Amino acid sequence: MLKKFAAITIVVLLVVLSGCAKDTGMGASEIENDSNKLVFTSTQSSASIDPANGYSGWFTLRYGVGETLFKLDDSMKPQPWLADGYELIDDNTWEIVIKEGISFHNGAEMTAEKVKTSLERLIEINDRAPSTLRIESITAEGNMLTIKTDVPNPTLINGLCDPFACIIDVDAKTDFDTAVIGTGPYMIESFLPKGNSTVVANKSYWDGEPKLEKVELKPITDGDTMTMALQSGEVDATQGLPYSSHSLFEQNEDYKMSSTSTSRVFMIYYNFANDLLEDPVLREVIDMSIDKENYAKVLLNGSANPAIGAFPSSLPFGGDKITASDYNVDRAAKILDEAGYRDSNNDGIREKDGKDLSFTLVTYTSRVELPILAQAIQSQLKDMGIEIKVEVSEDVTDRLKSGDFDLAAYAYVTSPTGDPLSYLDYVFKTDGVSNFGKYSNQEVDSLIEELRNEFDLQKRYDLAVQIQQKAIDDKAYTFIAHLDMAFVMKKEVQGLEVHPTDYYQINVNTDLVK
Repeated sequence: MLKKFAAITIVVLLVVLSGCAKDTGMGASEIENDSNKLVFTSTQSSASIDPANGYSGWFTLRYGVGETLFKLDDSMKPQPWLADGYELIDDNTWEIVIKEGISFHNGAEMTAEKVKTSLERLIEINDRAPSTLRIESITAEGNMLTIKTDVPNPTLINGLCDPFACIIDVDAKTDFDTAVIGTGPYMIESFLPKGNSTVVANKSYWDGEPKLEKVELKPITDGDTMTMALQSGEVDATQGLPYSSHSLFEQNEDYKMSSTSTSRVFMIYYNFANDLLEDPVLREVIDMSIDKENYAKVLLNGSANPAIGAFPSSLPFGGDKITASDYNVDRAAKILDEAGYRDSNNDGIREKDGKDLSFTLVTYTSRVELPILAQAIQSQLKDMGIEIKVEVSEDVTDRLKSGDFDLAAYAYVTSPTGDPLSYLDYVFKTDGVSNFGKYSNQEVDSLIEELRNEFDLQKRYDLAVQIQQKAIDDKAYTFIAHLDMAFVMKKEVQGLEVHPTDYYQINVNTDLVK
């Protein structure tokens, strides 16, 4: 099987290298001789820049347009940002001191009242915010914001680090999807949904003068096109460059890399509405047939660690606390035989009760390794007598929400705020907003509610481990690998460092020194 992985990797590298003769679609006329402009490309883009709109806040924050009341440090602990501090008055009451002297991009003062209005709009619009923040009421007096929660919420401050909580001027008469007014070092000049966008320096920024006049943001979902764009100088910095391309730049003194481990995990959703996949035996077999070690080592070029649970082992509630089935194709084949899944007509596909083990696996292109992983899974399961039909598109969100899939290969940041609750609540809970496969276990639901109300950190960690273990024992999901994140850039780029959250990117110190 290792030879298969190696063959796939070689094909990818040949595509990248042979693509150097191809047109990247960004001609010379687009390359301006502007020493105070950075061209930044990513495999990801957004249809909106409104932080309250789904996950669009990641881009509001990444582009340096928006900021939150609190910000996670390198150890994933919340620190004041637009706030000066906070105090827990009782289990349900928080007082937050709003930093003074900060203006929005339109010159309006950021007051506690403006923050209140922004958060109230967030709760009304975003489907994740109510369960994350559990805010019952907000009052503003002077520079003091008082938040009352409907239940004790130990992770309110963590939740206010989430990009959806970027503070914006709700009173501004703009289109929030394309021209949101934030407090960050850069302002929207133009925003094209899922396309090229430009931000310009906020000369009145409260925390120093931005180093750049302008940042051009260009989404490129094709890995070899992105590689060529960096090689030719058409872009200055990249996020999401294929791991297979890293070697082209690592030993080249004209480039540098910023990399760190993250909680982003490649995972498999199973659709429990599928009669066959409802069988835990079959889900166990699929899980045991995925060679996570070689996926991380070969397909992901060593830029990932094999996953056991939802969280990396570097976290106190991570995978080293979990037990799961090991990769074992011989054992998996025996389990299928014992469960009555056999290839009775010799067509290479096992069946049971007249139903072929044939499934559609959906995935998407903005994580360039996901389609490659999907093909590897397809190959491995074919050897087991399980047919996988891979369907790749730019965005699978609508399909996942509608349940139009059997399996889904997906990338998810599992600890975006430094705490396990949000992911477990969204993905593991019966009514979770990202529980696309409709997994349901009442004991897991009860433990998540217990976690929601627990203030003691060690007890929170223990609960998170228990919840993961129960879901893994149920074969509810397959966690494949936790990824390293990297910016690969020209050596002249400064102030662009990877953060474990995956959403702090363009900032006041980002610069291009020529």
